[in-house]
Amino acid sequence: MKNFKMLVLLISILGVLAACAGSGDLSSAASDGTYVPGTYSAASDGIGTVTVNVTVDSERITDITLDLSGETESLGQAARDSLVDQIMTAQSAEIDGVSGASATTDAVKVALVKALEQAKRVKTSKKIDVADGTYTAAAPGFSWTGEVTCDVTFKDNVITDIAVTEEHETYTGEWFYTVLDKYIPRILETQSLSVDSVTGATFSSNAVKACVADAIEMAGGVSSDWYTDIEKSSAVKEIKGYDVIVVGLGGSGILSYCSAAAEGASVFGIEAAGKLGGNSACTYGPMVLNSVYLKDLYNGGKDYINEDDVYNTWIEYVDGDARPEVIKKAVYESGSALDFFVDKFDFAFEGVGGMLGSFVKREWNKFWCVYTADNNNTSWNVLGPNKTYQFDRAMGIAKGLNDKNDFMVELTADELITDADGNVIGVSCSYYDGTTYNIYGESVIIATGGFLGSDDMMEEYLGSTVNTLGVTVNDGAGIRMAQAVGGAVMNMDVLPMIHISQVKHMIKNDDLTADQKAVLTALALTTDQLSVTTEGKIWGGEDLSGTEDEGLNVEICFAPGYQYYVLYTEDDIEAIASAGLRESFAKATSMFMGQGGTFEVGVPVADIYDILSVGEEYGNVIKADSISELAYAIGCDEKVLEKSLGGKDTVYYAVITAGYSYGTVGGLDINENMNVLRADGTVIKNLFAVGQDSEGVTNASGKAYTPWGGQAQSWTFVSGKIAGEQAARVAANTK
Repeated sequence: MKNFKMLVLLISILGVLAACAGSGDLSSAASDGTYVPGTYSAASDGIGTVTVNVTVDSERITDITLDLSGETESLGQAARDSLVDQIMTAQSAEIDGVSGASATTDAVKVALVKALEQAKRVKTSKKIDVADGTYTAAAPGFSWTGEVTCDVTFKDNVITDIAVTEEHETYTGEWFYTVLDKYIPRILETQSLSVDSVTGATFSSNAVKACVADAIEMAGGVSSDWYTDIEKSSAVKEIKGYDVIVVGLGGSGILSYCSAAAEGASVFGIEAAGKLGGNSACTYGPMVLNSVYLKDLYNGGKDYINEDDVYNTWIEYVDGDARPEVIKKAVYESGSALDFFVDKFDFAFEGVGGMLGSFVKREWNKFWCVYTADNNNTSWNVLGPNKTYQFDRAMGIAKGLNDKNDFMVELTADELITDADGNVIGVSCSYYDGTTYNIYGESVIIATGGFLGSDDMMEEYLGSTVNTLGVTVNDGAGIRMAQAVGGAVMNMDVLPMIHISQVKHMIKNDDLTADQKAVLTALALTTDQLSVTTEGKIWGGEDLSGTEDEGLNVEICFAPGYQYYVLYTEDDIEAIASAGLRESFAKATSMFMGQGGTFEVGVPVADIYDILSVGEEYGNVIKADSISELAYAIGCDEKVLEKSLGGKDTVYYAVITAGYSYGTVGGLDINENMNVLRADGTVIKNLFAVGQDSEGVTNASGKAYTPWGGQAQSWTFVSGKIAGEQAARVAANTK
């Protein structure tokens, strides 16, 4: 079985570096030409920044520590022990790495080589030459349906072209365009693989980087030579005189920006990602109640839903653990908010020939609508219609309403600026090139999208991280900034938005075929196989949600750790090998996250053990020879698991089923004007919060967020319109 295509192929690199040592300064090298004893540190980019600290004596590596805190917890961070063991055994960076954690593995290898170069006091004079020509390489990126393939061309030791010849990234989202427009040109300009990934497109950026690194190796070079330093700016710039500053330009931030601009305010927008839209780019559309625009399109100008019914249902659901005055806004202003943005900023939703019904009540048969895609409604991806063009168009209109209006992408807000009295007067930010921007204004709107991308906050408020769908730029920065100036939070433990289940670690390369991946998915998602939680309890066998027991249909967001284990005995697997999968397995598919394969019911799966073996390699399958061994692997009480399994001690295969989340819900405490509140209920008059930074006030502690469909996207429209208006008015009154 082949491993992931590694970004850094370092065969014999230490020998090569030693051979080149004559061109460097060896005045402080060890007498035997190996290492100068000590501890050395170096860093490289994986998903985040990976730091390696390596300790050496004169001949060998004696200790190594890896800082993987910026990597994904379930893959990159989980690979730490294995990577350390491999390095200590190999005594070099020539390791296989960990399947499913290729970006982290590659970063560790590059950083280790840099650290060992320091230990040898080697300074090479130039890169090892690469042969002219075009080389083809492929690597997994964000997409779960296929890899990114690039043709990389070299001429006279220069990368002259990087052409993406095949990609599946745009099938699974709209973020890959930033890699084409920004990341590839920066590699060509700097001739360095140290170019930072484009925020919001990290996996896709890393795929292109891996392709270029592989091509360097194919051309006879050493890819670690190409991790040359890129100078960062130390400049500090000030931008002053704005009425409203919007931090975050996902859906709610864009709508806030537009609303404030429509009020005549001068507005500056800040977005950390390389494009507009955030996770609103992976939604279908908002819940909308009695929009005039939609009534005219689909209901002869008449109301199509009873708003009082929706409000009463909502109030009953949250059971007093929310702000009813805010819920009123969410219900009774959803239609007028959408009409405002359609009329003023050219948003369009008539693209699918009708409206979608609620998940909760059949009589709510016209409840939410779908964005119109570009290209005459033909441009869709698996997560819905392409809609970035609508966000770009709206921002263009809003920017044109005032000559001063402006925004920047790849600009990350770090902290709110306050005056001597603690009043918010601006935002301090970092640009991708290192420049610090201090932006000053009369009002600030927080629209950073919740805290799904922060492992620390997920652990603090929800007890566990969760697999994600879409971008994870939403790392809680806005919430933390507001808390630092006195803002309070509410219902931070509302369960994350999880609508999709799949295997825990998507296998994105061709270690399994698409059909084999379909089998593995079916094993994880079938509903008629015994399953247990991380606590060893039968999944669905008790009331985990606080509602009526729904058996195995209980939403995965109620499962501890947002995952569970589907169990198969050796006899079960033998039956699949000889007789195939049952009809129930054919229905076990993943919404949005299928990988293109199929299988036939009742046809023997002769390669089932191969599928399970690869699944085990990627952390999707646990094989255990006894209940005791399985309990240890799961980390649960053996007696609890034994009871769940009826005491049957045999070989078990546990296939891990995980939930994939769009985002978090709990956030800053606000009032009906979207003003951020302090813990004592007083208002921070010029600080506002919208979207998933404030959605907790409309939900209930410990429960799933409102389940009827489209509500989170609706909240971007309602909260954005109100916050923009209010922030502009506060600014006008302050002058």
